[in-house]
Amino acid sequence: VPFPELLAALARGDATVRLNDGSLGILSEEWFKQFGLLSTLGQAEGDHVRFAQTQAGLLDALLAAQDTVLYDAHFEAVREKLKNFKGIQVVEEPAGFQGELRPYQREGFGWLKFLQDFSFGGCLADDMGLGKTIQLLSLLQERKNHSAEHLPSLVVVPKSLIFNWISEAAKFTPGLRVIEYTGLSRARLRKKFAKADLVLTTYGTIRRDIIALKEVKFDYVVLDEAQAIKNAGSQVAKACRLLQGRH
Repeated sequence: VPFPELLAALARGDATVRLNDGSLGILSEEWFKQFGLLSTLGQAEGDHVRFAQTQAGLLDALLAAQDTVLYDAHFEAVREKLKNFKGIQVVEEPAGFQGELRPYQREGFGWLKFLQDFSFGGCLADDMGLGKTIQLLSLLQERKNHSAEHLPSLVVVPKSLIFNWISEAAKFTPGLRVIEYTGLSRARLRKKFAKADLVLTTYGTIRRDIIALKEVKFDYVVLDEAQAIKNAGSQVAKACRLLQGRH
């Protein structure tokens, strides 16, 4: 029985599974104990099951009780990184950042770096006015300084905040190449994405242009005022889920 089918049967609570010859195979109680939790975590893809990197610690704990489990080099590296993690470090302003971060902003910058190092997603939920934009700009400047492969980052904002982002970027990270992807003639700007560091656009534009934008690979995809996608069934939320971001 293909492993995804086995896990699907366990997730449904089925006591049997259909075998290739048409007969029924019985799923033992031992299998439920061994694979039951795994069955609710993974995403079936062909003849295998895919797990998110954020689940690495949980997978490691679940598989530790198994007698024989083989790990590939990437999973082994993630395991070691998690085991050796000593905590989030405060990070100071990167070269090219014009200004000075407050202590709590440096902590936030360090937290964003932690998410980056472990390939985790996150929600930066500081109170209004505490400088979330500045912390994110610090991160993008740091990426420009050290990333081996250049990709533009995309920031999606309500239309009313476009000017604020442009202003803050010009003030604190003047070295970042910024493109405002809005307006009726925006299609021609897509050719310039590859040379940009930061692409600013709106939720409305994402919804209208997702067919083209879902083909673009971005370094970071950032949703500002992310309550805009709180309704998971809305067109804008569905569009945002199609965006390709390394982070």
